[in-house]
Amino acid sequence: MKNIFKKLIPLNLRYSIASLHRRRLNHVTFIGITGSAGKTTTTDLTANILSNFGHCQQTHDYNILKAIVNIVWHTRKHHRYCVAELAAYGPGTLDMSVRLLKPDIAVIILIGRDHYSAYKSMESLAAEKEKVVLALSPNGIAILNINDPRVRSIGERCNRRIIWFGEGVGATLRLIEARSLWPEPLTMLVDYEDKTYEVRTQLHGTHMAIPVLASLGVALAADLPLEKAILAVAQFQPPEGRMQIVTGHDGVVFIRDDCKAPQWSLNAPLKFLGQAKADRKVAVIGTISDSSGDAAKRYKRYCRQTREVADIIVFVGYNYHRALRARLNENDIAIQGFSRIRDAATYLQAELRKGDLVLLKGSFKADHLIRLILNRTSPIQCWKDQCNVGFFCDRCPELYKPSPAISFTAPIGLQTVPAAPVVVGMGNTGARFLLSLKSLLRNPGLKKS
Repeated sequence: MKNIFKKLIPLNLRYSIASLHRRRLNHVTFIGITGSAGKTTTTDLTANILSNFGHCQQTHDYNILKAIVNIVWHTRKHHRYCVAELAAYGPGTLDMSVRLLKPDIAVIILIGRDHYSAYKSMESLAAEKEKVVLALSPNGIAILNINDPRVRSIGERCNRRIIWFGEGVGATLRLIEARSLWPEPLTMLVDYEDKTYEVRTQLHGTHMAIPVLASLGVALAADLPLEKAILAVAQFQPPEGRMQIVTGHDGVVFIRDDCKAPQWSLNAPLKFLGQAKADRKVAVIGTISDSSGDAAKRYKRYCRQTREVADIIVFVGYNYHRALRARLNENDIAIQGFSRIRDAATYLQAELRKGDLVLLKGSFKADHLIRLILNRTSPIQCWKDQCNVGFFCDRCPELYKPSPAISFTAPIGLQTVPAAPVVVGMGNTGARFLLSLKSLLRNPGLKKS
């Protein structure tokens, strides 16, 4: 029945069926979670907490409309909670999701510049997120970040009960202190109703305090004992690709923050790396999204920023050559760059050693940086530099199948000037050849940026 619902019934009909089904689920508490970062961690942690008190349904991996339709349809009478991650990626993209979900509890974590190009303004982007709060029933409760100015503005317009979380005066759940110094995980002190609680986690990075506070806010909104919710937090493991720790057999430790990499989100993981205690710190950076302005200046700035906290920096992908401009001189080998991930893997295979702490920051859809880890355990075969697969490589059946992509790129650490293109005469090939030549000359490694 599950496969029939997903594969054989058109989405618009599935939506109507799920909408009728939703009307029968008044006994279930529906939680809608949105924000520009931290949605998945908050969703998974919230579901983890709630599952200690009753059957809980939740979204996995996907957060667009079809995922919301499926999760509502598969919520049954025995479920007590349903937790849904809600994505906003353009004007109106939340409308049908919130109309179907009808959340009893709405969470807005923070509002950054994700998908800014689709909205054209931060005000429009914030208005889209606000729809989750506007969809609350009269008895609904909003869980809002008091330290985010745009989220706070939404709360000031909200006529529902609000549980504020964050630092400072006015927070219902007030963060007193957050400590995260690798190898020690995140520990927090939280004040609620004039009582201080210690919250221990298995997360890393002080910025992960925000999902923890939001999830505890949901527990309070659901009338659950805070002490028991805090105990559940201590057992929670981070989701894949969200400040996830992976320790290799050779003693190299990777911090996987490779789900996405909008420009505005770089500071938090770099702060973690800077505060960490390790023999050597390495930062591997892939595609940086949601940024504007001169790309050459941006990547040069990113590289200099990363250099303040890392001993070695490796840029991978289309913009690698722009970051190299931050080198001090031609002998500066602390900054490396590779257009192809296979070459980056070769370099890291030889360079990394026991005691290294390696931050992976990139977009899994654009970079698939997890291959840098997987290849160290068992040599992989798929080295595609462009891939449309929408999930992490460790779940891909193509991972160990030979890839047609072959790299002829020399290690950029040994290059000073890009090679000139060589065109071999092929006779009169017509317009197709001219188009290919234009594409070749547009290669970022062959022209001045």
